[in-house]
Amino acid sequence: MSTINKIGTVTVGSPVLTDGMINGSITTATARPYGLATMDVDAELVYEAINRKLQVESTLDEVFLDIGADVVFTGKKVAIPDACIMRITSEKGARTQTMPLINPLVGPGRGGTDEPQQGYERSRTLEFMKIYYNEYSQGVMGEKWGMNYNELQIFNYYGEEQPGLSKWFAEDEGKQYREALLERFAWPLEKTGSAQSQAFNPNWFVANTALGLQPAYSATAGDHRTAITAAFAAADTGTNGVNANIDLDYLVALSHFAEQTKRIQPVTIGGQASYVVLLPSTQYHKLLMVNDGQLGSVWQNVSALSKEEQAFPGIVGRVMNLVIVKDARYPEVACTASYANNTMTTQYVEPGNDDNRTKTVYAAASNALWDIGYLMGKGAIIDWLVTPLHFEMEKTEYGKQYGKSAFQERGIQLGNTYDLDTPGAATRNYGSIVLAFTATSIVTVA
Repeated sequence: MSTINKIGTVTVGSPVLTDGMINGSITTATARPYGLATMDVDAELVYEAINRKLQVESTLDEVFLDIGADVVFTGKKVAIPDACIMRITSEKGARTQTMPLINPLVGPGRGGTDEPQQGYERSRTLEFMKIYYNEYSQGVMGEKWGMNYNELQIFNYYGEEQPGLSKWFAEDEGKQYREALLERFAWPLEKTGSAQSQAFNPNWFVANTALGLQPAYSATAGDHRTAITAAFAAADTGTNGVNANIDLDYLVALSHFAEQTKRIQPVTIGGQASYVVLLPSTQYHKLLMVNDGQLGSVWQNVSALSKEEQAFPGIVGRVMNLVIVKDARYPEVACTASYANNTMTTQYVEPGNDDNRTKTVYAAASNALWDIGYLMGKGAIIDWLVTPLHFEMEKTEYGKQYGKSAFQERGIQLGNTYDLDTPGAATRNYGSIVLAFTATSIVTVA
């Protein structure tokens, strides 16, 4: 298709009006006196207007839409629902609330005639989570009069503001979920009014690393980063770190690690205890390549899954208790060359497909880049919605110019992560694991 530049002028055919009315003398110059050609509008303006309209119509589906459950919190004990996302509704007030959890009874029982029960009762409120929210917004500016407005209304450019803002919030929500799973708190919770400090998820599973050598969690953020980068450096074997990529053995080991080592609480999907795995699209393609298209009997194709599983956007199959979802918007973590000073930089796909990821092939000496996926279990994410998305207008210069903004108050953070007895005493996460792979090429070179 040729490059879009300008809309030209032609004589309107005769007749074109209803009821047989003839308009042979009418041209586009008289029917539309402020035509693009007449005004000689710059081609880039026209192209940008069409481009943006197309972008508004291309919102991506997210698996996060299908794995949540609603909870109303009234200040009393709360049970974590059998879903990956715990969507909380609560009264507006303080930006922070402490949620006591209803937990199963633990520890041995009492038996025999000489073991009294008194003094050995178990408490069910030793664990709690703190939840947060903050406000955030996005706005656009427009104008009601003038030549610019007259031209852009041809493409219904200003008419797309509300859908465009809604699309931005929908895509930003997906980014916030990925950010919370990796760094505990989504970006609005870092800002004034909540100001939480981001730190990495306590649970990591690094490819090409033995189960007993996975990064150990430390409450000191710097020590935790050191453990992660040490595991990264050790996993870097083979050309461009290719051994720190996926295969079926990796998925089998991940299933065991989540279930037995990290004790991630599963959710019921299709009648089975399950974990949802958001797998970077590069690793899914790699999995198909290394297995030559034959994934073996342990792999279940989508056609063999339940209707509940098939409804997930991006689902590609199941391995044992892992429901595999391909994620094209996976984050990346970039480390400094040869892992000097343990610096780790996170990179995400921003709304509007503004891709801030490096996306080059891993090279420890220059670009220690890791693709990030997630395993999600019960209550992996907390989403506290306080004020739903709504729109407001601001007008200036007697209504000629206006600003239209959308506002929301919510907090998205890592879920099923809580303290025992006192805050900070011992942080545990029974809801999710970060999956790390060296950034790979999916191009086979002869």
